[in-house]
Amino acid sequence: MTNQNNYVDELTLMLEKSLKRMKLEQSDFIVFTVSIWTDRNANVSAINFDSKINSLQNSKESNEHNKKYYDKYVAEGDLEMAELFKQKESIRFLNPANFELSDFEEVKHNSVPPNWYSYLVKFGELAFDKIVSELKIDAENFELGINSTKDWYDKTWNIKAYKK
Repeated sequence: MTNQNNYVDELTLMLEKSLKRMKLEQSDFIVFTVSIWTDRNANVSAINFDSKINSLQNSKESNEHNKKYYDKYVAEGDLEMAELFKQKESIRFLNPANFELSDFEEVKHNSVPPNWYSYLVKFGELAFDKIVSELKIDAENFELGINSTKDWYDKTWNIKAYKK
């Protein structure tokens, strides 16, 4: 069996375990956001689930924190630095480490293929369909995101595009 097949099989097993656990342990949880990430250097992947309430709370706290620095840099006339702390108008918090059910299920891979991202994109499509069909999701705003080499939450699929 190839490295790529092992990687995808391990992701699939992680997804199946997480779906079973969610139904058993979190049967009333309304899934707002799912993040699936792979850390190639550590040979680990994880799936993370967030609720809308937790996401909104994290977004609010992040904006409150950033506002202090934004105001400070504006007062100092450093608009370039202030721009880095500008308020974000988003209901979705994108840091999987702060998700309500962060690292809900993990898998330690034997190895991760060099082209892991292309396999994770294909897997993300499958995972999105399975999650939508098997779990309680936020019917208006559900989104699944995967990481890339650039960000922990990068490529996304959302329910609005799915319904069209």
